Amino acid sequence: MDVVRWLRRFWAAVWLTWKEQSNWTKPYIYILYSMITPFFSVLVYAYIYVAIAFFSGLVDLERAYYLVTGVSLYNFIGSGLYGLIWTIHSEREHFRTLKYTYLAFPSLHLYLMARSFFHFILGAIYAFIMFLAGIVLTGYPIDALQPNIMEIAILMILGYIWSSQLGVMVAGTSIFSSEYGPLISEAVGGILFLAGAVLYPVSTLPPFIQPISYIFPMVEWMELMRHALNPAYVVSEPNSLYLILALKTFLYLVISIIYFSIIERLTRRKGYLEATLYH
Repeated sequence: MDVVRWLRRFWAAVWLTWKEQSNWTKPYIYILYSMITPFFSVLVYAYIYVAIAFFSGLVDLERAYYLVTGVSLYNFIGSGLYGLIWTIHSEREHFRTLKYTYLAFPSLHLYLMARSFFHFILGAIYAFIMFLAGIVLTGYPIDALQPNIMEIAILMILGYIWSSQLGVMVAGTSIFSSEYGPLISEAVGGILFLAGAVLYPVSTLPPFIQPISYIFPMVEWMELMRHALNPAYVVSEPNSLYLILALKTFLYLVISIIYFSIIERLTRRKGYLEATLYH
């Protein structure tokens, strides 16, 4: 019975997020809008590749695939992270409803995961559209792709788990801030974009940045997703990467539960669920 009640609460939070993000408009209008936005985003990166290839005379399809997959897949992680972290700021500072939703959904940790679920779904749609558009624009042969659907599904679930737990930890930290909550989310997203094997391999980064890359599961996740979308993309020891990704995901989950439970008790003691910190 408790599981059914929790699922109802989870679905209600996802539905609320959908209505809030779509501004209560008709579904097909918002879906069309969501499809147009990522298409024009990928045009920028495709233009960079095409321009370089045109003026240099060097067409590197492997690099095009790396670029397109990195930019596309980042939307899944980035959209979910930003949506999750923004929840605290918008509900407490803008709408002043955080304390009321907390009464309806007493576990703030699970509530944040539920609110972010829609953003991850939206990010997955963005990633799919940008991937197809980028492949076409850069001239990469579509028939060369042989996606492993089961492997992609498993990786998307793992990606949701570790990135949502990272978002929960950052959101917990932002409870003690007002204006800097959105900036924190942008900073974390920027670090992942820079050091997460999105545009270029970690080995090309300066030596002092490379250790930061391996703190996050982003590198292993990106490499395995590229391999799952196209088996021709070679990764060294994929089984080892899966093991590392699974261990990091589990570690993020444990740390997030412990860290946020401490933050939640401290927040309730200080009364920050109903406080507005703007000035």
